[in-house]
Amino acid sequence: MIRRNLAVKVGLAIMGLVIAVSIIQYFALGQLLKNAFYQEAGTELAAQGQQYANMSAMGGTMMMQMLCVSADAAMVMVDRSGSIIASSPSLHLSNPNTSDKSVMQRALAGQDALHGGSSAFFEGTGIVAAVPIHSQGQVTGAVVLFRSETTVVSAFDHVKWLLFVAGLGGILVSLGLTVILSKRIANPLQQMSKVAQEMTKGNYKAEVSVTGQDEVAQLGEAINGLAANLNHLDASRKAFLADVAHELRTPMSYIRGYSQVLDEGLFETEDEERKYIRIIHDESKRLESLVNDLFVLAQGDAQMLAMDRQSIEVSELISSVAERMRKKAEDKGIDLKVSSSDNLVLCADGARLEQVLVNLVDNAIRYTPAQGHIELRLRRLGNFAEIAVSDTGVGIPKEELPHIWERMYRVEKSRSRERGGTGLGLAIVKQIVEAHGGTVDAQSEGNRGTTITVRIPVSN
Repeated sequence: MIRRNLAVKVGLAIMGLVIAVSIIQYFALGQLLKNAFYQEAGTELAAQGQQYANMSAMGGTMMMQMLCVSADAAMVMVDRSGSIIASSPSLHLSNPNTSDKSVMQRALAGQDALHGGSSAFFEGTGIVAAVPIHSQGQVTGAVVLFRSETTVVSAFDHVKWLLFVAGLGGILVSLGLTVILSKRIANPLQQMSKVAQEMTKGNYKAEVSVTGQDEVAQLGEAINGLAANLNHLDASRKAFLADVAHELRTPMSYIRGYSQVLDEGLFETEDEERKYIRIIHDESKRLESLVNDLFVLAQGDAQMLAMDRQSIEVSELISSVAERMRKKAEDKGIDLKVSSSDNLVLCADGARLEQVLVNLVDNAIRYTPAQGHIELRLRRLGNFAEIAVSDTGVGIPKEELPHIWERMYRVEKSRSRERGGTGLGLAIVKQIVEAHGGTVDAQSEGNRGTTITVRIPVSN
């Protein structure tokens, strides 16, 4: 459909333009050549008249009669008074009009004269040339020549035919080039249309064959880039849904299994009963946490993440988070300390920023071995408050760093669930920080620790 419609439209547009230009060129060039032919014919007629005038001055009346008979143009010779001395045979002369008289009078006055148009004297339309006849330094008469328009145009008709053939040839060549150009434009667009249709069906692996560097090729590259991004997003979405399903299935399986044990009384002691109740409680909290994280991400995607912005003293917030997480760090034998060089105030959502710091410190504790160190640092960097969480943990391989902000992404796939991670924490951190107009990045090397740096604009 695209090929047919676009190729026809482009072809018709180009052909219409070519035909219009050819027609204009034909008539414009034709008129120019016609004027040139008239000018050349007039010059030739005047030169011929000059020859006849010279010959008649030497030969007298008899020579004049002979010249009139042999001339290839209608010719009249007049004396000084304007009376006809000789004329071409079978020439029917009428009374001259104003133009005729003007031409003869100028010639009898000693000047060459030329006129194109209607001549009553020669009863026709064409070119009239008049040349004075000189004898002993005096004007004794004039030679008046007439060449009809038909005679001039007959020579021009051949040129017009050549112009027509050349124009027709140009149109045919343009037609061929137009067909080629139309296909060259339409074929890639048709292919792009097919790829777009495949994308609407969920096939994001289809690609456009791109050749050249013109705008059509750039469009093809853009579509290929879009397809690659959609393919990546689709794969990420499927993996995300699979991970979410797995994360939901695990606590739900525990809850269902142990609740069934309690319901059927399949326990022997009260301690065993309390143990099962505690497992159900812990798994329900884990399930609630996962659902809350998913809800935060969904709000962020919809640009509906609720923000209760207030003036927050960052150093106090960091100290509060450190105290909250210190026991968990100490239980694992990890040293947790705070370093703050500035007392900065942010206009931010304190609860959201606390969630960011808790996530980062919790991650650091989870992946730092015993006898390790975790440090929270605060400083001002230009118009930003920079908060860095550094650890001496297992680190992140360099090739994994760009992906850690993706949802459900785990560096250690097999051990992450054992350590309690869902893979949503850093995605939530990034979303909350960006909602505050800030940035977050990570520097890390395998087995050499990790530093996550958050930058939030400082209040004026």
